[in-house]
Amino acid sequence: MSDHDTPDGAGQAFSRIYNRRLVFELLHQNGPLSRVDIAQRIGLKPQTISSITRELLDQGLIREAGRSTGLRGQPQIYLAPNPEAGYALGLHSDRGQITAVLGDLLLRSVARLNWSGDTTDPVATTAVMIDLVRQLLEESGIEHSMVWGLGLVLPTLNADMYEIEMSMPGWELWRGFDPAHELATRLKIPVLTENDATAAAIGTLLHQSDAPLRNFVLIYIGYGTGAGIIVDGMPLKGVRGNAGEFGLLPSPDGNGVIDDHLSLHAIARLLDRPVEELTPDLLSELHHHRDSRLMLWMEEAARTLRYLVSIMETAFDPDTVLLGGALPQSILSALVERSYPLLASLSALRMRDMPRFSVTPLVTDGPVIGGMYLPVFVNTRSDFRNLYIRHVAGDERPFDHR
Repeated sequence: MSDHDTPDGAGQAFSRIYNRRLVFELLHQNGPLSRVDIAQRIGLKPQTISSITRELLDQGLIREAGRSTGLRGQPQIYLAPNPEAGYALGLHSDRGQITAVLGDLLLRSVARLNWSGDTTDPVATTAVMIDLVRQLLEESGIEHSMVWGLGLVLPTLNADMYEIEMSMPGWELWRGFDPAHELATRLKIPVLTENDATAAAIGTLLHQSDAPLRNFVLIYIGYGTGAGIIVDGMPLKGVRGNAGEFGLLPSPDGNGVIDDHLSLHAIARLLDRPVEELTPDLLSELHHHRDSRLMLWMEEAARTLRYLVSIMETAFDPDTVLLGGALPQSILSALVERSYPLLASLSALRMRDMPRFSVTPLVTDGPVIGGMYLPVFVNTRSDFRNLYIRHVAGDERPFDHR
């Protein structure tokens, strides 16, 4: 958008808001930057940049982050987003546990709470989520008005729309229940929802610092198996948000579907234990002692993963395929090793910068961190916002009218 004068008042107001967004989003994604850097990257006149940055500084949305030294001419003042200008919440609810995190505008965790208990009743579980959010805000001293949104991470629960039975064990009572609406209504905070696999992939995407991956698939093993798919730095969601539900594919041996073999339920069946008992600590202990039943599952799981990786590589041609989920890192690492040699594919290049298949760098808390990232990035990246447009009313952002 050029900054030429628009005779229409509404057009001028839109241009002002749009230019503010451009400057703020650029600083959030690439700061610290000088005003000269901003003008060159966006293409606005220096006086327009000066006016916008002065306004953002006065409102506390950005801050000065040092000056250039040793250069000819006037020292350049570098600008960066103010981490205390906004906050985001992440909630990850899985069977028997809820994790809640609060992060600042730069996505640094400020506070965290963990809860364990019965999550079969959606009304009671949502009430726990509400209490956790209120406790996080109270204990951190963050004002409600400073929260940009909440990212809610759950398994795929909307079963009523499908011709086949889609209920997950332990989630039967959640059918037809809308926890996002309940949370948004009770907390008066915008709520975005995502499944655990895609949230974990978003967390991995945005958690990176050096040479970030922009094309990868993250296979997520939980109570079922799914995949978060990142294409050109964007999550691939599909028409109904179900892209990556690979656990519903037929298993390679033709016996049921992948979820029947590659999941916590499959481990529980072989161990003859309730699935709720399969904590990471217990699984780590069983793996440490090389429990024969667990090792049998791992052998079958590795065969299934080899098959899945070949599908991911053929369908998406990613830089790499990652493995994550509700399993301890020792088991995830062992599964990756057992999956090699992988099946032939066009990803089997003679020279590669990274392995074809490896464990995700964000093993712990991938879904809840991804959930926490959602509100900030939906509001600071126009392309992210378009993916979640059904969640947000209109196109107004927290920094538009401060």
